[in-house]
Amino acid sequence: MALINTTSRSYYNYQNKANYGGYQFISLEQIINQFIVAYVGEDKIISKIKKLDVSFHAQRALQELSFDTLKSVKSIEIEVPPNLSLILPQDYVNYVKLAWSDSAGIEHIIYPTSKTSNPFAIKQNTNGTYDFDYNDDSIEDLSLLQHQNTIRKNVALINATTTSITLNQFAPLSQTGASSIAITDNTVDLEVGMYVFHPNFPYGTKISAIDNSATTLLTSGGIVTLDQPSTNTAAGASSVEIVFSKDFLETSDTLRKFKNQTSYSSSNNNSYDDTHNIYLNNQGNRYGIDPQHAQTNGSYFIDEQQGRVYFSSAISGRTVVLKYISDSLGTDKEMKVHKFAEEAMYKCIAYAIMSTRANVQEYIVRRFQKDKFAAVRKAKLRLSNLKLEELTQILRGKSKQIKH
Repeated sequence: MALINTTSRSYYNYQNKANYGGYQFISLEQIINQFIVAYVGEDKIISKIKKLDVSFHAQRALQELSFDTLKSVKSIEIEVPPNLSLILPQDYVNYVKLAWSDSAGIEHIIYPTSKTSNPFAIKQNTNGTYDFDYNDDSIEDLSLLQHQNTIRKNVALINATTTSITLNQFAPLSQTGASSIAITDNTVDLEVGMYVFHPNFPYGTKISAIDNSATTLLTSGGIVTLDQPSTNTAAGASSVEIVFSKDFLETSDTLRKFKNQTSYSSSNNNSYDDTHNIYLNNQGNRYGIDPQHAQTNGSYFIDEQQGRVYFSSAISGRTVVLKYISDSLGTDKEMKVHKFAEEAMYKCIAYAIMSTRANVQEYIVRRFQKDKFAAVRKAKLRLSNLKLEELTQILRGKSKQIKH
């Protein structure tokens, strides 16, 4: 029975563009079914096995082959925003390279830096001790460490579509005399321009004004006006916690300095500084240039905990291309194998099954292991896609004479 079951007119129809080039692949479901037909049954290598077990080993084989054998490189393109960060893709496993493209569409590779990071910035008191008062009510609330640039406040009410919130007073007003009242100012650590994080407010909402007048503080802990209205459709709870932050992300001072630093390679300042010039490796002022810094394309590092890539300031506003690898199991559409690696999939599944079964002699397991190694090696050679004409054309400019 032929494998092509559609007409040429149906294939070349623009509405079926998602299937263009699909003949070079075989689905994982077909791999599983064909493995059971060829390898499982009476008088065959595997006498009996559940389809669920075959499916598990097939998915593991696809994952492993995706990392270094199959053509599983994906790519995304974004314009670097002002916060100099890129969210890692949903199916990201590891990166292949990052580059920014110029006006001619040429990619300039961005190299990672190992000299900085985004550590957790611990909230501290003025005397250097750790601050566990997460809502600034002078009472230690948690045993967990808090981020230094994050402030939590309790608000009295979030009304529908409101642009102002009223802070709760955490300490009662104390009256020692008829005209003596101690007022608790809960807005003292808030600033205009801080970001607001709460489900009832859109992302990017900021503080536009703060009312901490004596009259306001007498009746509340202060009123904060925001630049975007609440998305709540009904009156909120009587006590709601809102997070305020100086940064849109949880950013440490180390990261902030990295993003604000002008690239040394583009600096014209040749003044000598014993404190900092030892780190100017890309200028070679002291010990000679270090090849890892011999580039002017900018730098980046990946924060695995926040799932973001942070760039240096030299890349602000540029179009960045991220090429990365996945495990080919993200969606049903991705679960397919190039036909050059079909035999490698069968051998990987067979070896995985035989190596995890009891009462299988070691020499049989070793034989399947060798078969798997040979099949994967052959798949790598096929998928490398080396063409003689293309190779000789590249090597024509070399000093070595190529006869063809």
